[in-house]
Parts: sequence; C-alpha cells; structure tokens
Amino acid sequence: MKAEGRINKLARFFFILPSAFCILHSAAAYGGGVSNSPHAALSTSSPLATKAGLSILQNGGNAADAAVAIAFVLSAVEPQSQTIGGGGFAVYYDAATRAVWTLDFRETAPLAVTRDAFAKPVNGALAAGVPGTVAGLDALRQKFGTKSWKELLAPAIALSREGLHVDAQLAADIDAAKRDRNLAVLDGASAGKTIAQTELATTLQRLAIRGARDFYEGSLASELIESVHDAGGIIGYRDLRDYKAIWRAPLKLHFGAYDLYTVPPPSGGGVVIGEVLNILANDDLGALGFQTPRMLHLLLEAERRAVIDRDKYLADPLTARIPYRELLSRKRGDAWRKSIDPARAIATAQLTEPSAISAEGEHTTHFTIADAHGNVASVTISLGDDFGGGFVVPRLGFFLNDAMRDFSAKPPNDVAASKRPASSLSPLIVLRDDKPFLALGTRGGSTIPTTILGVFLDVAVFGKSLPDAVEAPRWHQQAAPEELAYERERAPKATVDALNAMGHGVNARDAIGDVHAILFEKGRLVAVADSRRGGAAGGY
Repeated sequence: MKAEGRINKLARFFFILPSAFCILHSAAAYGGGVSNSPHAALSTSSPLATKAGLSILQNGGNAADAAVAIAFVLSAVEPQSQTIGGGGFAVYYDAATRAVWTLDFRETAPLAVTRDAFAKPVNGALAAGVPGTVAGLDALRQKFGTKSWKELLAPAIALSREGLHVDAQLAADIDAAKRDRNLAVLDGASAGKTIAQTELATTLQRLAIRGARDFYEGSLASELIESVHDAGGIIGYRDLRDYKAIWRAPLKLHFGAYDLYTVPPPSGGGVVIGEVLNILANDDLGALGFQTPRMLHLLLEAERRAVIDRDKYLADPLTARIPYRELLSRKRGDAWRKSIDPARAIATAQLTEPSAISAEGEHTTHFTIADAHGNVASVTISLGDDFGGGFVVPRLGFFLNDAMRDFSAKPPNDVAASKRPASSLSPLIVLRDDKPFLALGTRGGSTIPTTILGVFLDVAVFGKSLPDAVEAPRWHQQAAPEELAYERERAPKATVDALNAMGHGVNARDAIGDVHAILFEKGRLVAVADSRRGGAAGGY
C-alpha cells in the first residue's frame, strides 16, 4: 500500500505541475505544432504525451526519462498505434560521450511457431509476436535514465484512470478497423465518448510497483500467457522469460556534410535511406529544383531500386547474412544510378524478380526529444496494424501486436522461432560537425524511409525550414505495388500529371506519414508536430 500511495502522489503531481515556463503547441490548433525553445524540445503525436514529457524534462529528467514516460502515456491514449503489447526501435545520442546508440525491442516469433500456421494472414492472439516495448523502455531507462521507474509510469497511470477520450482520429481508426479488417475493437466507442480503462490502470500500477520483469517472468506474464492461450495464441512462458531488448551498433550513413544514424536490421529502413543517398550522391539535386518532376522522378526511381535490395536481403541479422558493405557501397549506388532512365520510369520486373516482403501495417507512433543536457532520443513504437491483431488481453486491458504478419513466405524474412521480422521503422538522428543537427521519425510502414528521406533532403539540400519540410507534399515509391503514392490534397496536379506521363502509375492517398522532428539551430531548438494526424510540439 505504501508503494501504491507513492504512485498516486506522483500521478497527482503530474497534473498540478505549473506550466508557466513551457510551450505546448497542438498540431490541430497550429497547423503543424511548431515550438521554438532555448533549452529543451520534443514532439509527439499526442498533446497529453508532450505534456508528460515536458513535466519530466522540467523536473530534472533527461531525454531517456521523457521517452519512457511518453511511451507509457501513448499506450494509454493511442491504443490504435502503440501499447505495452507492441515493439519498436530507438536511437539515442548521449551528450556526455558524444556517442550514438540504437536499441532494438522488436517483437519475436514464439517458440511454438509453425510455418503452416502463417501461410495466410492472421488476426487475434495468434498474430502476436512476443512484445518488446516494456523491455525496451526498461533498457533505455537503465542505461541512460535518471528517474525512477515508478515516477515515469505515474502520468500514464493517472490518464488511464481518467479513461480513454475518443477523439475524431481514434473514432476514424476504429471505423477503419471494422470496415477494412472486420475487427470489433472498442465496442460502443464514438467521437466524444470516454471509455473506462481501469484494467489498464491496474496493469500499469502493478508494472510500476513490481518492475519490468514482472511483465516477462512474474504474475503479469502468467496472466498474459493464460489469456493468449485461451484465445488461440502461442506465446509461452519461455518466450517471455527469454525476451531481451538488444543494444546494437547504429547504422551510420554519410551524405555531404551530414552523418545519419539509424537502426540496423531487422529494420530495413536505414538500408533504404543509405542506398538512395548513395544512388543520388553525384547528382546536383538542388539544381533540379524543389519537388520538380525531374527531381522527384530521380528520387522515386532511386527509392524503387533501394527497396528492391531491402526486399531481397533484409531480415533478422541473427538468422540471415546481410551484405551491408556491398549494399551501402558507392559502387552499388553508382550501378543502380546507371540503370535509371532520366525520362522514363522502369518497371520493377525489368530490374528484379518479384518481392518476397510482406506488406507492413502503417499504424505506428514516433516521438523525438532533445533535453537541456544535449541528449537526443528518436523513438518509433508500433503494434503493426491499427489495434494490432484486434486482441485485447482480458483483465490486463491492452491490445497485442500483430507482428507475425510482418514475416514473408520466402527467405530471408520467413517465419522461424525466436526470429524478429523485418521492419521499416527508422528513427533517425543526424549530426553535422559531430553535433546534433536533426532528429526525426514517422509512422507509415513501408513509407517510413521515403518520408524521412523527403524531410531530410528538403532541409539539407533545398534549405527549407523544418515546418515547411514537414508540411510539404509527400511522394512514395516502392518495388511492389509499383504505383507512385502521393497526397491528393497537397500534391500539385501538374506535378502528378508530369510524373504519370513519365511512366509512374499514380495512387492518390489522403496522407502519408506523421513526422515528429527537431532541428538544432544556433541558440534554439525547433520542434515540429505533423498536422496530418495532430499532435503537439513543446519545449522550454
């Protein structure tokens, strides 16, 4: 009871924290949510998460502390995108050592997996991989954090007790899950309503008191396994007990004066980013002009080729040999560049065999943080599809991921026990002169690396302000399907028509991605929250 009382006090503290010195800008209210701050800054997909992160930073916490608090809050307020039943990746710049670290807490396939069970896409408990989010957040806090586990969970516990407010975006995502996937999620929810989350609040409180290992070895683990098995899933005790978040050396890329750091495989996003930059290394993109048809054609054709290599080689590095040096060599980039026709799109079938990669869910959340000490965190966490597999763990109150859908029918990304499926999640930190220059990430499945590339190039090559780069029209090309995806309300019709005339099949979409980014300027931090889904940038 004493521990519970301390949690309650921390939760109350979260709501009475004075906010006279913090700046909080909502994307809905400010068309993108832009914050200019001298000391610290952050951008998340939820004003409530941004508020929680700011309170941690203003009370002595660092970027790692704020990241943990934000992630748990998002688990409570954005159950369609992220919960403690998911997984993800983080990139962290440690100012004290000037070193960049990456953390892999991607879900893994259960030991009881069989290839036949996943010959076709599945939903529900069977679609769930072993969750990594709790282990990842605990690893991040233990290596770099300064605050207690209890203090960092307190805001999420308080918000869970208040219940889940169904805003217009959540209501739309619920409707889409029912319409497109026949999933009955959050029954009775509609815009404006508040849904009780007492089970989740209790789960988070237990987690705060007993620690992260309770999720993997204690009573929470036992209850999770029992519920999953009752619903036809295959996650077992050994799966949870043996799960580990993995610190990996970052994938370091170069482009002009910039060093880009992102996560290595099983994420393939960094390889796509690196290959595209190598393919374009000898082109004067600035001379071609910002988002002109010629410039976009070159970028899109480079993306097509980089994705071909991703689909062919990328998988869990523990089970597959990945030829990094070859894929990210200038020789490889030059060879692909020679295959690009400057006037016409070339069909994927003329360049390679059909892809072996499965389509990824685009329902993810990203947040970016820079603290007053110079530390930077760029974190992307996902359930896979919206609401994961649609399975809420009874009595525990959170959705489980559907990461098993991210495996492919063919090697190297085929399903196997304890294997991590390939991913496009690509949190990024960019250094210039060995100092942070830009940190960003986005949701969007296979569109993640192309969205990140677009924002980076708009800032680094075309000199756009960060708000303008985030709000600029987005374009996405992959190997299959081959249609160029563009944003119908933002893309100029003349540009779309010109690309179509060059052989790019076109596919209009409402929006691509949801970027949260920070630009490091002299004397200030510019944080931007994408207006495409709403969110908030803040700082002090």
